[in-house]
Amino acid sequence: MNDWNDAEQHIERAQEFYELGRWEDAEAELRKAIALNPEQAEWHFNLGLTLEAAGRLTEATHEFQLCADLEPDNPAALINLGVNLNRLGKPQVALQYLKRAAKIDPEAENAYCPQVTAHTMLGQHDEAEEVFYMARLIKDECPVCYANLGESLVVRREFDRAIWCFKEAARLDPRMPRIHARLASVYAIRGQYEQAHRLYLRDLREDPGNIDTILDMGELFLSLDRMIEASEKFRRVLELEPTNVDAHFRLGQLAVRAHRYEVARVEFELVRKLDPEYVGVPRQIAMINLETGDLSIARRQLATVMEDFEEDENDLSGLAELLVRAGMIRHAVRVLEHLVTQQPDDADGWHRLGTAALLSRHYAQGIRATRKALQLDPKHSRAMHNLLLAYMEAGEFSRARAVQRRARRTFGRDASIRRLSARLRVVFIRQAAASYFFGILKRSVRRAKRRLVSRRRQNQHPAAINLAPSRPHELSSPDSIDSSAPAASTSSATSLLLPPHDQHLLQQPPEPPRDDFSDVDSNKND
Repeated sequence: MNDWNDAEQHIERAQEFYELGRWEDAEAELRKAIALNPEQAEWHFNLGLTLEAAGRLTEATHEFQLCADLEPDNPAALINLGVNLNRLGKPQVALQYLKRAAKIDPEAENAYCPQVTAHTMLGQHDEAEEVFYMARLIKDECPVCYANLGESLVVRREFDRAIWCFKEAARLDPRMPRIHARLASVYAIRGQYEQAHRLYLRDLREDPGNIDTILDMGELFLSLDRMIEASEKFRRVLELEPTNVDAHFRLGQLAVRAHRYEVARVEFELVRKLDPEYVGVPRQIAMINLETGDLSIARRQLATVMEDFEEDENDLSGLAELLVRAGMIRHAVRVLEHLVTQQPDDADGWHRLGTAALLSRHYAQGIRATRKALQLDPKHSRAMHNLLLAYMEAGEFSRARAVQRRARRTFGRDASIRRLSARLRVVFIRQAAASYFFGILKRSVRRAKRRLVSRRRQNQHPAAINLAPSRPHELSSPDSIDSSAPAASTSSATSLLLPPHDQHLLQQPPEPPRDDFSDVDSNKND
């Protein structure tokens, strides 16, 4: 009985500490009570709420799990368990508990709101929207559901609908944590920076110490190249939470932009120590090593990035650029192939894939990707330039000429197109000149072959030379020939009848055939 009274006193003190926000004291009292009676599911539930408020989500999840084990039909424990599993990045497991809670209590509207988040994290956006409307059948207006659906719409880049959802959530619950910051993030994505700035300031006025909002505002300044103000925000986060890895990571990025590579290296190494699994650190260190000329170290870091880039990397275009700079073209092609699979309507993604393929001399793949980019964006000047260059490098000059004409019609006097057009004209001029001189050379060779063949035959059969005079009236009749005169030899008679410039054929013995004559005979039809 005394143990029970002592446990109740610990629970009462824990409640007081919880209301005062003294999470550590509340936790200590709850643990004392649980030590006296560990079978009380409600106390485990309260300890889970306390740990959740303190930001210790893994421990909170454990306590909610113990509560659910002690009371399997407790929907509140299952819902809180699902919510925290979502926060820990385990949406698939969270869905199991949330659906179980909805089955136990079909009217529990708060069992559906976290399901919207879980489906969004899994990329199941149609299911997320379906659950949202199921929740509306239970409760017409729920700010949490509107906010969660807004996150799904942001991922789908349906920004107008997302803004409407966040505004509805803010209307229903103006003091909902970070609702104005979430709306501001959409305006920032759309480039409406002034509106985003005002909304962030409004959120910070209501909660000046909200670390997530301060980080978001620093990100906004970073995108606006307002480096000093961004640095101030990230340092403010470190004042509130010295081990915040996001703030250290952003300060490292700022140091890279300022070319302070050693400072950046220190920040990134600190992030790695605080969170060895933090995404982006190997890539940033690779960038530093590329800038400082340590190519081998950069390649090793990028090889580490490539192991899980499908799941970990958000900026695939930036990763591909680093890989190209490091000379890892094949890996860059692989990354960009994954990018265009995720975003098949992204003309810039197809253009980058075409560029990487052309750099690796895979002209067929490069041409296909570049043509796809032009199909999505006919006025993509860089893609047109690359397509023209690809056809020229591949030796397909007729197609290059067609692309050149199209480029001149589309882009007029674009400087890069004009340079390639000049190169193409030079190619055609060289081809025409080569064709002309080759024709002359070919005819000359044919004439030389004919002369060589004729001369060979004459040398082999000199007696078969035609002795008929070129002028028949100079030939005497048989009766006018003096029979008493000695008969002239065949060679002397032939020498009289041959033209002077051919008489040397009779004065020299015939030469043996040259070794290359067989080649002449075999190629005379050429």
